Amino acid sequence: MALFPDGDLVAFFWTTIVIVFGSKAQIQNNTRRIPMKYDLQEVPEGQLTQAQKDYLKPLDTQLEAMNYRPDCTFRAANYGQNLMRRYSNPADPVSCELMIVEVKSKVGEVETARNANVVNFTSRLSDGRRLITRNMPLKSVMDRLPNHIMQECPHTSDLAALKRNHDARAAQLGPAVPGPHGAQEIFREVQSEHERFSIHQLEKGIYKRSEDGNSYQITNKAANRGIVNFFNPFASRISIPQVLFTGLIRAVLPLFGILQLAPVVAANSQGISFGFFSASTLAIAACYALAGAIIGLSGGPTNYAWIMLVTYAPAHFIAGWTFGWLPYSTIASLVSHYVKQARQRRALVLQT
Repeated sequence: MALFPDGDLVAFFWTTIVIVFGSKAQIQNNTRRIPMKYDLQEVPEGQLTQAQKDYLKPLDTQLEAMNYRPDCTFRAANYGQNLMRRYSNPADPVSCELMIVEVKSKVGEVETARNANVVNFTSRLSDGRRLITRNMPLKSVMDRLPNHIMQECPHTSDLAALKRNHDARAAQLGPAVPGPHGAQEIFREVQSEHERFSIHQLEKGIYKRSEDGNSYQITNKAANRGIVNFFNPFASRISIPQVLFTGLIRAVLPLFGILQLAPVVAANSQGISFGFFSASTLAIAACYALAGAIIGLSGGPTNYAWIMLVTYAPAHFIAGWTFGWLPYSTIASLVSHYVKQARQRRALVLQT
């Protein structure tokens, strides 16, 4: 099968060139500088907005069922809009931390908003090591500390199941000591761990010192990892059912438009066209746009390379025809991105 140089291939290769060769400086400029020392501030319950309380309630309920209750809620005032909440169980040395991550960034004219929460269960082993079990949904570009044993459970939203995974591994590693309690003790530990983590990233070439001497910036090494994640459809650690669902939607709807809808429209449109576009062409484009909208609403992966794979390839191999010049898969990608962004902006609870 010969590849036709259509709009999708042009758009994909152009995007690849721009990202690979022209995005490092933008990534570094748009990434917030990391302070050498956090300005940690406690956030009393009375200062939480109703939207924040509503967001925390189902997570608090899951943890309360395991006898974990909030110990301290705080933020780093000099680093973004993240909100952290530490939980403790008086009968268990394992501590729990919730982090609500909200990021808004803008590259060129494209603004991106992201909202996620990450739950960590941490055992501080008596030999100095730490076992951390977390459900972080994104693949990190940072290097792990050598004394950290990390269990990644990105698809686990059931916190009781996450804790069982943690306890099963902790039972193999020896005794643990209790974590800190109270704002001041928690802040001391957070600052100490942040310092150790930052020094490690500096040694590994992930961080570099900023010109102001009070903060760090990410290096080209970290930017390169971010670029790899951009093209890696599984960097967001989407669950297998989500991958299968999105793959099915993105493959079936475009093929329906190509094989079923377009011939019917062409036969009944009597040659009607809209500028450069025929009615059948617009029918196919509508099916691609619908596929993108469904995925954007469902929260499935919107990675550009993944969309190209599941919308472009099946149409060529199954339908057996070329796309012409219109970039249908790019339309699906853009619709999916903007629908997902609209949904995520409505979910922001830390930023206006």
